[in-house]
Amino acid sequence: MTREDLITAIDKAKSAFETMMDNDPGLKELRGYLVLSSPHGQFQITDESLETLRILKEFPTMVSESEFKNKGIDLIETIQGLEVELKNAAWRKTKAEIQKKIENSSNLLNANLQKIEFEEDTFIEIRFKRPILDLIFKMQKNPFVSQVHTPQTKASIRIVLCTLGKISERNDKYN
Repeated sequence: MTREDLITAIDKAKSAFETMMDNDPGLKELRGYLVLSSPHGQFQITDESLETLRILKEFPTMVSESEFKNKGIDLIETIQGLEVELKNAAWRKTKAEIQKKIENSSNLLNANLQKIEFEEDTFIEIRFKRPILDLIFKMQKNPFVSQVHTPQTKASIRIVLCTLGKISERNDKYN
């Protein structure tokens, strides 16, 4: 899944989430928010969060395995090392050389990030700042919620809207 596909999927999820909240104002008490998740971690969706660099740093398992992912991780580590070196450098000439290396590595990283793709089996889930159980159990039955991936039991408060791959395929209720 490309970055553009990811943005489209997230927009559909936000729309579905907003529709759920508008259709049942009581759900707003939960103060829910969206996250991308997998068994390997999670990443809160915000307007700033869809920055590919941030995803690669904070939730690398969401990024599909490729030479671009590996090179991106290597470049991030290189830049971080150079930034430490820059902080400790005493001479202006040395600082200028390190800054040039950081700039070159950053340019390579940005070019690399354009080619990164994302795992389609990543879930889009709802988390809650105020977990009111009765409302969460009611939400489990909502038509926008994945009945396949959301446990339909009072033993779980997990609410999954869909996977990235499925939501980007959908043309109906997530528009």
